[in-house]
Amino acid sequence: MRDGDSITPSDSEGANQLAGSPGTLAPTGWRHTFSSLSDNRDFRNLFIGNIGFFFGMNMMIVLRGWLVEDKWHNAAYLGYLMASVAVPLLLLSPVAGVVTDRVDRRKLLLVAQSALVGVNGIVGFLIITDAIAYWHLLVASSLTGGAFAFNMPGRQALVATLVPREKLMNAMALSTATMNISRIIGPTIAGVLVGPIGIGGAYMVTTGFYIASVAVTFVLPPQPPHREKEFTFFEDFVGGFSYIRRSSVLVALILFATLPMIFAMPYMTLLPVFANRVWDVGSTGFGVMQAASGVGGLAGALVIANLDAYPKKTRLLLGGAVGFGTALALFAISPSFYLGLFFIALVGFGSMILMTVNNTAIQLVIPEEMRGRVMSVMMMTFGLMPLGAVPAGVAAQSYGPRPVVVIGALASVTAVVILFTTLSAFRSLDRDLEQGKERMAAGRRPGGGPRPTVPSPIPGSSA
Repeated sequence: MRDGDSITPSDSEGANQLAGSPGTLAPTGWRHTFSSLSDNRDFRNLFIGNIGFFFGMNMMIVLRGWLVEDKWHNAAYLGYLMASVAVPLLLLSPVAGVVTDRVDRRKLLLVAQSALVGVNGIVGFLIITDAIAYWHLLVASSLTGGAFAFNMPGRQALVATLVPREKLMNAMALSTATMNISRIIGPTIAGVLVGPIGIGGAYMVTTGFYIASVAVTFVLPPQPPHREKEFTFFEDFVGGFSYIRRSSVLVALILFATLPMIFAMPYMTLLPVFANRVWDVGSTGFGVMQAASGVGGLAGALVIANLDAYPKKTRLLLGGAVGFGTALALFAISPSFYLGLFFIALVGFGSMILMTVNNTAIQLVIPEEMRGRVMSVMMMTFGLMPLGAVPAGVAAQSYGPRPVVVIGALASVTAVVILFTTLSAFRSLDRDLEQGKERMAAGRRPGGGPRPTVPSPIPGSSA
C-alpha cells in the first residue's frame, strides 16, 4: 500500500489519526523514534502503564534475587525460584492465550495486574516483619508467574491493536525500551532503597509501581474480542496449536526464541552470584550490572525503533542472536567487574534486537483473532527457562558461575545458527513479513480499529 493509504491505529482516535494521510509529512530522525506515540492517546496510556509494570517487575526481580543470595547463600535456590515462576508460565500460558482472545483485554490486564499488587504487598509485609521463609517466596513466585501468564500476552496483543501496521516495529521497540529503562533505573532505585528502608520497604515501593500501572490501564477504552464466529473454549485451545503447527514460519520463529531462552537466559538467575562471589561488589554492584544490561537493551531498542522500514529483518534476527550469545560468553570470562559491565551492556543490546524483531515478525504473520493464543505460546518459552536455569544453578553451586554461563552462551549461538541455516522458513521470512503488513493494513478500516478478519492463508503453509 502507499503511505497515503495508511489508516487509523485505534477506534478511539478516529479518522483524525490517519497514519501518513495526504498532506502529512512522515516523521524523520529522532521524531521517527517515537512516531507510534504521536497522536495516539490509547497507545500512550498503554506505554505509561508498561513503565509502571516493568519498573515494579524489574525491581522485584532484583530484590528477590538479592534476598535469596543474602539470606540463604545458595545458588541452587535461585534456580528453584526461577522454576517456581516459569512452571506456571509454561502450564497456564496456553489457557491465558485462549482467554485473551475471548474476553475484553483491558479487563484481563486489570485483574492480572491487581493480583500482582496483592502478592507483592504480602511478600513485602512478610519481609518487614522478618517472617519470610523460602517457601513463602516459592509460593509467591508461582502466583506471580500465573499472573504474568495472563498479563504479558494481553499487553503485547494490545500493541498490535492500537497502532497501524507501518509503525508496529517502532511500537514494539518502544514497548521493550520501557522494560530496559526500568532495568537501568529500577535496580538502582532498589539498591539505594535497601540501605535506608530494607528489602521489605523496597518491596512496598515496587507494589506502588504496580498500583500506578493499574490506574493507567483503567483509563484505556474497552478492548472486546474481534471474532468472525464463536467457538467453544476447547475449540479455541486446540485451534491455536493447530494454527501454529501448520505454519512453518511461526514454528521457526518460536524455536528461534526458545533456544536462547533454554541455553543462555539462565545467566540472569546467576547475576547475584557474580556480584557476591566473583567480584564481591554486593547489592549495589548487582544493581549496576542490571542497569548496564538495561542501558545496552535501551540502546538496542532505540536503534531497532528506527529500522521498521528495513527490509532484511532476517539479518537483524540472526545478528541479534549471535551477538547476544557471544557477548554473554565474554561477560562470563571477564577478568574485572568493569569490563564485565561493558559486555553485559552488549548482552542487553543483542538480546533486545533478537526479542524485538522476533516478536514483531510473529505479530505481522498472525491474524487478529489468533493474536492472544500465539503470543501466549511465546510466553511459554519463558516457562521453558527452568530447563536451563535449574541445572545451571546447581552446577554453579559446585563449579562456579563462569563455566556454566560460557557453556550456555556458546550452546545458544551454535543452536540458533544451525536452526537458521537448516529451516527453509527463514529464507522466505522477509517476503512473508511484507505480506503480513499488507494483511494488517487490509484488516483495518478508516476511522476505526481492526475489522473482523476472515481466515487467511497460513504463512509458510501449503494451505
